[in-house]
Amino acid sequence: MWKEFLSPVPHEFFADQKPGSIAAGIDAFKDEFHFPNLLESKITIIGVPEDRSSPDQKGTSQAPKSIRKEFYKLVSGRWDIKISDLGDIKPGRDFVDTMSALEEICIEVIKHNSIPVILGGSSDLCFAMYRAFTRLEQNVNLTVFDSRISLESDEDTLNSKNFLSHILTSKPYRLFNLSHVGHQAYYVAPKIIDLFERMHFTTKRLGDIRNNINLVEPYLRDSDMIVFSNHVIKMSDARGQSNPTPNGLNGEEFCASLRYAGMSDKLSATGIFDFNPSLENDSQNAQLLAQGIWYFIDGVDWRKGDYPFRSKSDYLKFTVLSDQLDQEIIFYKSPWSERWWMEIPSHPKDSSKNSLISCDLEDYHLAKKGEIPDRYWKAIQKIN
Repeated sequence: MWKEFLSPVPHEFFADQKPGSIAAGIDAFKDEFHFPNLLESKITIIGVPEDRSSPDQKGTSQAPKSIRKEFYKLVSGRWDIKISDLGDIKPGRDFVDTMSALEEICIEVIKHNSIPVILGGSSDLCFAMYRAFTRLEQNVNLTVFDSRISLESDEDTLNSKNFLSHILTSKPYRLFNLSHVGHQAYYVAPKIIDLFERMHFTTKRLGDIRNNINLVEPYLRDSDMIVFSNHVIKMSDARGQSNPTPNGLNGEEFCASLRYAGMSDKLSATGIFDFNPSLENDSQNAQLLAQGIWYFIDGVDWRKGDYPFRSKSDYLKFTVLSDQLDQEIIFYKSPWSERWWMEIPSHPKDSSKNSLISCDLEDYHLAKKGEIPDRYWKAIQKIN
């Protein structure tokens, strides 16, 4: 039934395909006789040409076509994974119908152990992605990249400025953690940052990551779902924005973030939103987003099957005694990827059931200096 929601990828994208190109190798929904086999696909692209709920994002409905045009021209990497494209979700009679269709399709793709990559459309579409996880009865660690934090009143109809408010108040409550990356402080009221602190969520402002984009990797590694708004990129690199800003991530940092997202063994869904092709005249923004998807695929192909797919006993273990906590903080390092984790004492009687959260080498050094890493402290507060 859910296949009826979809329209095929236009034949024009395959007309001039070259050997080794994405267009030549992708398993795409071309017509009624050729539908991708999701069981063989690790990544599944889905376009959602929808912007009716967000008046300030009019024009983003054309984004899937523009991004695909540039993406299909790219040369495939030396990947051992298969990629499929389900085409576009047909716009429903209203925005709610489109959201319902996206929710159903995300559920099917995730159940087939494939990663949906959603090409929006306005960023409020990510609410349907979140609803798919709740329908699957999964708790969600969500990371959002945006220059602003979309926490306007949830009493208003769902839109691109309040979708996080709707996620926070939506029942059943399945949001375990929320990380927001790349906001610019002069666009965000201090009370919103205070709210994040009270809920033990994480915000990383643009200035925190510009000097070292590697700092975002641990947050992405723990994420089930990651959402990228085109507004997180600075205007000179991404002109197709309704709310452009001279500051933001540059193209290289954006692509690096997508690759880190793909490398996360835990990640099950991602989306790129808020790109308006009508606001640029040289396709540079579309090219950048297409290249970001390429790097995401490259990251997925790199995956090492780290935690939670390997036992803690397979890792290098490091123990630091914390005088402040009067207990040990246990770190683990993967010999395959050289990434780090911290053990969170979530089970008082059985340490084998304690959970791990992602961290980096700097957290280990902080613990050795007698400081409590911020990631560790917030995780402890959530459990208690």
